Amino acid sequence: MSFLAPLFLAGAVAAAIPIVLHLLKRQPEVHLKFSAVKLLRAAPVEHAQKRHLRELLLLALRVAALLLLAFAFARPFLNSSASAAASGVTVVALDTSLSMSAPGQFEKARQLARQAIDKAGGTTSVITFADTATVTSQPSSDSRLARAAIDRARPGVSSTSYRNALNAAANLLHGRHGTIVVVTDLQANGWDAGDQVALPSSIAIEIADVGAAPANLAVTSARVVDDRIVASVRNTGTESRPAHITLNVNASVDGAPAVAKAAETTIPVGAQESGEVTFAVPRGRWASVVVDDDKGVAGDNARYLVLDASAQPTILIVTEKGDLSREGFYVHQALVASAADSRGYEVEGVSGADLQKWEQARFDAHSAVILLSTRGLDHHGRSLIADYVKKGGGILIAAGAQVEGEVVQEALGDTNVSIMPPATGSTPPVRTLAPADVRHPVFHALGGRSSLGLVKFKQIGTLRATACPTLAQFTTGEPALVDCDIAAGRAIMLASDLDNRWNDFPLHATFVPFLHEVIQYLSGGQRSSDYVIAQVPAGVAAVPGVAPFTLVPGAAPRLVAVNVDPGESDPSRLTAEEFQTAVRRLQEGGAVAQRVEARQQEETQHLWQYVLGLMIAMLIVESAVATRTA
Repeated sequence: MSFLAPLFLAGAVAAAIPIVLHLLKRQPEVHLKFSAVKLLRAAPVEHAQKRHLRELLLLALRVAALLLLAFAFARPFLNSSASAAASGVTVVALDTSLSMSAPGQFEKARQLARQAIDKAGGTTSVITFADTATVTSQPSSDSRLARAAIDRARPGVSSTSYRNALNAAANLLHGRHGTIVVVTDLQANGWDAGDQVALPSSIAIEIADVGAAPANLAVTSARVVDDRIVASVRNTGTESRPAHITLNVNASVDGAPAVAKAAETTIPVGAQESGEVTFAVPRGRWASVVVDDDKGVAGDNARYLVLDASAQPTILIVTEKGDLSREGFYVHQALVASAADSRGYEVEGVSGADLQKWEQARFDAHSAVILLSTRGLDHHGRSLIADYVKKGGGILIAAGAQVEGEVVQEALGDTNVSIMPPATGSTPPVRTLAPADVRHPVFHALGGRSSLGLVKFKQIGTLRATACPTLAQFTTGEPALVDCDIAAGRAIMLASDLDNRWNDFPLHATFVPFLHEVIQYLSGGQRSSDYVIAQVPAGVAAVPGVAPFTLVPGAAPRLVAVNVDPGESDPSRLTAEEFQTAVRRLQEGGAVAQRVEARQQEETQHLWQYVLGLMIAMLIVESAVATRTA
């Protein structure tokens, strides 16, 4: 028998209290002289021996009750050999990402997964993973359940995330000893830059390598540049191949029969190289660029793009006077400039005072809002922002000299955030910025560049938002960038301006990609109506193609293109050793596993409840005996 909280056993010393009281209560026998002994014989006599036995019984009951109370608080449990054996669980993590859909790849993966289950012999579980992880078979000693889960698994069109797979497997083990068998093709794209997983040392990781995928042709990008569509085709094989490419166009929103071939061509693509092809932009709402390839992955043979100009996102910038040629100049230029894979954004400027004339529907039609000034923003304007965010809109707030904390708090629906202006009367130190979470989408395009740390901040505001994750900090420790979830929407707050007054951020090369990534994140991953599978918003199917989508309820639907992650077409692979280097081991994992296992056993047995019930029964008996003894 073991105890979950053995320190409570020290309370057993309280059992000495009734013993001490019993000894103190004992009195020496008193000798009395009686003149008439026959009168004493006639009086009722209590037998001293019976009374003494009752007192001893009372003493035993009281001592036992105190001992049982301490015993119950110590949370006893019985060590079960069955429970100990159950701690050794084998979790098979089966890769179902797009790269596994090449001919023959997934059948190899299934075979390796079945071998891992047969080798485990005991308790097994199955997880399928791509950009997310799903438990398809709970831990069980019946291997048929795990094998059935493997038979049901199918490769999809999502990208690979080893971090999500290992985290899901670790949560499934609940701190117990076990082994995670990762069945994958070891695609390097599965580890993002900076990814790392912390696992207890009691959990072993084994890699079941499916092997490299066969030669593949993939359309990795398609974009509109002026009046041309430019597409890139990658050849992952070791030999040069001709690539037959077709441009299809659709003039309707969702009518597949309206698809027509607009153009086609054939280009040679060298071994492990990319080739580029251009087409004239056809008339229609959306188009797809397709390469013929029956030997490799089928999911990356097509790429979709929206041609309808009305689908271009519109960004609203709120300034003091609404003149973007003077106010918000750098922000305006960064957004309207042509991006690498889009035609930029449509940008509209408005003053805080002019918002009092706006209807909510007009405000809601924008994909994202940038707040550079709160001057002139009356109660109606604040309500427009609050309703917009509550319904799923995103807003970027630059806490410069023209942004008032009280107005921001009301505009965000009285969220528990505050912005305080910089202190006056002293020369502030020059700060730089350091990302706290490099995996956040707003840093995606920066690729962890150290150049972000070259931006110098001379003045900053103070952000206080305890419920909001900090995305970046200044080198002096203050929050620099926070991300707040507000109802269905979100707000990104920067503790400085974006006008080259308090900092030199707009003069650095990182300003434009950073601003584009922030807007993409706030608008739900949308950039010129282009989504990647892992970023599709609610209401849009996570499959390649084109679909209507409404960002704000009540607004007119727009077309969005959903494409696979081009990284899944990258043939770069890891070694098993390189895979293991991204896993950090927790040395205290064994002790944690034992504590978790002990708690699980104690919670299933509930022995303390029986001990407490026995103590109550003893107290009832003690009360009855004490009544007769009194």
